[in-house]
Amino acid sequence: MKPTSLVFFDLDGTLLNEQSQLDADVIEALSELKRNGGVPFIATGRSHLQVEHVLKETVIDSFISLNGHYIQYEGQDIYEGIFDQDLLDRVQTEVENQDITVAYYSKEGFKLTRRDDNAIAAYRFIHADAPEIDESYYEEKDILMVLLFTQDLAVDGVFYKNFPELSFYRNSPYSIDTILKENSKAIGIQKLVEKLGLEGVPTYAFGDGPNDIEMLEAADHSVAMGNGTEEVKALADYVAKKNTDGGIVDGLKHFNLI
Repeated sequence: MKPTSLVFFDLDGTLLNEQSQLDADVIEALSELKRNGGVPFIATGRSHLQVEHVLKETVIDSFISLNGHYIQYEGQDIYEGIFDQDLLDRVQTEVENQDITVAYYSKEGFKLTRRDDNAIAAYRFIHADAPEIDESYYEEKDILMVLLFTQDLAVDGVFYKNFPELSFYRNSPYSIDTILKENSKAIGIQKLVEKLGLEGVPTYAFGDGPNDIEMLEAADHSVAMGNGTEEVKALADYVAKKNTDGGIVDGLKHFNLI
């Protein structure tokens, strides 16, 4: 039996509160959504391993993680977007040229090439500890996302120029999500719908930041959180209350999903 809706939630600034935790009303709303036949998804730039508390505390068992590079539906792997080793070698060379730190993400985990203030601050920004160091991780695993650590916007420009095959999303003052151009949260939704034969099931997306824009545009119905950027709010079908003020419940009720 097909679900009645597919609902995709960004995490930071959307599904989670300022402590990167779930409020009780959000947990109950997700349960009600599922009882009504909807399928809730996490749609995040983070690794699925970084959001295990969300999967444990809610009815969510499907996700688009690493900005569309790793997708699961009800525990089943749907897609993995793996970086070519030659491309990773080029990225690592530029990282060394720019003297910055990088983290490499696989399905099994993620490791730093080194630890510095930007890396520590980036993980602290999402209330997480910095991972361990493994300089050869990118050579030994199937890498699904690269995370660059820098506050220098000039460095951003160097990577934009030298890697046209990649997309870059600055997700904090300290870090940049780096993915293959052919992937994104939005493309992840398309891949999911096509592979599972869910064409015709209405899609909804909730978000607040720049890396949610493509997802909000791709969904049939879009919700911007009240705390979102002006750009996100301008393109959304509905602007809900802030994430800390019942925004998830507000948005779900607006579209009669709960």
